[in-house]
Amino acid sequence: MATYRGRKTDICRTVGYDIWGRPKSPASKRGYPAGQHGPNLKDRRQSEYGEQLLAKQVIRRYYNLLERQFANTFKKAQRLPGNTSLNFLRLLELRLATAVWRLGYARTPFQARQMVSHCHVMVNGKVVNIPSFSLKVGDVVEVRDREASRRIARDNHYEGAPVPAYMEADVPGFKGKIIALPEREDFPKFFQEQQVIEFYAR
Repeated sequence: MATYRGRKTDICRTVGYDIWGRPKSPASKRGYPAGQHGPNLKDRRQSEYGEQLLAKQVIRRYYNLLERQFANTFKKAQRLPGNTSLNFLRLLELRLATAVWRLGYARTPFQARQMVSHCHVMVNGKVVNIPSFSLKVGDVVEVRDREASRRIARDNHYEGAPVPAYMEADVPGFKGKIIALPEREDFPKFFQEQQVIEFYAR
């Protein structure tokens, strides 16, 4: 299973803030690109292509996807009826690893991916170890009923997780249900999905 092995904070330092909202991120202390010339690059003007590329990289890194996975998800969104940009964000948001992160069972999307691949999570009563598994409205995501799995969720204090409006959490049961499709207000405000559309339209 392919995964990103590079630095996780370089994109945060490029944009000047932590895209996952972590208070101890290096971007909060050094809000400029990495490297010895980083401070001089902070206010550098970007081309239109550079802005589109950065917008794509921010969303891709936010959901912890590789380039091919991200591009294939966009192609799938193009084939769906309706608004392509909203369909695209919904496909990213309704991945199993993202749902595990949103429900608070994992602190980060990276830990969520690991939880799924290590068989700690079930969907509709069956173990699923595919982080990219696509969820639908009505699907129930839960942590397996065993101490090793549920201890991870407890250690991450899942009880206080800010669960989005399109999900319904059953805290005592270590479960969460998809009750609606996410809308634009459920996504981070710094997403610039229209620039991603323009990037792939080039």
